[in-house]
Amino acid sequence: MQTRPVLMSETYCLTSTFYYYTCRERAKVITTFCCSSGYVETQFMEPEFDHQSWSRELQNSLNETYKATSAEDAYQVTDAMLKSLGDPFTRLLRPGRQATAFQNTTEGQVNAIGLQLAPAPDNRLQVGLVLQSSPAQAAGIHPGDEVLEINGLNVQDKSRQDWAEELKSEADMRLVRQSQPDALDSAQPEYYMVHLKPGPIEVHPVQYAALTRPDGVTGYIRVVVFSQNAAADVQHAIQELTSHDSASAFILDLRDNSGGVVASGYSIAQMLLKDGDDFCVVKFATGEEEIVHMQEASHLITQPLVVLVNGGTASTSELLAGALHDSAGVPLVGEKTFGKGITQRVVPLSDGSLLLVSTATYMTPHRVPVHKVGLRPDIACVPEVTQAEYWVSGSRDADDLTQDPCIQIAQDTLQQRFVKS
Repeated sequence: MQTRPVLMSETYCLTSTFYYYTCRERAKVITTFCCSSGYVETQFMEPEFDHQSWSRELQNSLNETYKATSAEDAYQVTDAMLKSLGDPFTRLLRPGRQATAFQNTTEGQVNAIGLQLAPAPDNRLQVGLVLQSSPAQAAGIHPGDEVLEINGLNVQDKSRQDWAEELKSEADMRLVRQSQPDALDSAQPEYYMVHLKPGPIEVHPVQYAALTRPDGVTGYIRVVVFSQNAAADVQHAIQELTSHDSASAFILDLRDNSGGVVASGYSIAQMLLKDGDDFCVVKFATGEEEIVHMQEASHLITQPLVVLVNGGTASTSELLAGALHDSAGVPLVGEKTFGKGITQRVVPLSDGSLLLVSTATYMTPHRVPVHKVGLRPDIACVPEVTQAEYWVSGSRDADDLTQDPCIQIAQDTLQQRFVKS
C-alpha cells in the first residue's frame, strides 16, 4: 500500500486528504463519496436539514470508506450515507446498468425484454403489455398469455414487483395461451417456453388515438414518460388529431407516468397554457420561493381538455396536471396521485455514476402542496382492473380505449361542457 496523499477538489465536492491505495477502483469510489456528500451539503432541499448531524454522519461514513476492502464495500457506505437523509429520491446510480438505464430512459431508449406483467385472478400473473420490436414480441409472446414459471420457479413464489425486477435480466419463462373461443381446438391450451435476453427497445413516450363522441371527435393523448423527445411527439399527436381527425376536445392521459425530464413537462405545458400562466411554485432549501411562469407558449390546444391521473402519476406528471388544473381550470379525473413534489438535480460523477440529489420542493400555482399528499381528482374513477394497453403507438384502433371507464367519464365530462356552452 502506497502512502502518498492525494488532494481532491471539484465543484461542490469535499476537499479531503486520503491515502492513495493500490486499489484504484476503491479510490474512485471514495472520490464519488466525497463529491456526493459535497453536493448534499450545498444543495439538499430539506429546509430543516441538520448540518451538524450530517457532519457527524459524514465523518463516520468517511472513516468506513477507508476501512473498505473493495469498491463494492465503498459504494455500500455511500448508499448508507445517502439513505440516512431519509429521502428515497436522493440516491446514487452506480456505473453500468443503473446509470445507463436512467440515461436511456430519458433519451427514449431502454435495454429490456419488452413485456409488462399484470395481475390475474387467483393470484396469478399474465402478460399485460408487449412492446413492438422487443425480444418478447420476437419470441411470440402475446398480451393475455398467462405466466406460469420464471427461471424454473412458480410465479406465486414471489410478488409481481419482484418478478418485474428479475425480468430486467436474462430469463427463461414458461407460459400458456388459451385458444380463441371460436378456434377448433378451443379446449386445448398452448404451453410454451421462451428464453429472453434484454435488447435495445425504442420507447414511444406518446400514444394517441381519435375517439368518437355523439357530437364529434376527442383526441386522446397518453404520455408514458417525459423523455427528451416527448414534447415533439405530443406536438405531432396534436397536429394529427386536429388536422386529420378534426378533434374538438382532448383527453391527456398521465396515468402511470412516473415523471422524467421536467423541461419536457414544461415544453408540453407551453402547448396547453398561455403566456403568463403559472406553471408551479418552487421552494428551495434556503426557503426562497420562485413562481415559474409560462413563456413562449404556443397554446396549440384551445379546445376543452380533461386530464386522467392515478396513483402512478408522479413528479413531472403532477407538475403538469397541477398547472393545467390551477391555471386553466382543467378537470382531473381518476385517483389521487402519487405525491412526489420534489425535483432532483442529476450530477454525473467521475467514476461514471450518477448522483440524484433533491434540490427543491414544488407546489401547484394555487400553492397546493404535492409532496407526500398528492393531487386529488375532481371526479373520482377507480378502474376494476389495472390499466393495460393492448394497442401500440401509431395505431388508429381505439376499441380498447373506449372500454376504459375513466375514459368514458372523461368523454361524458367533455360532452357536458359542450352542452353548457
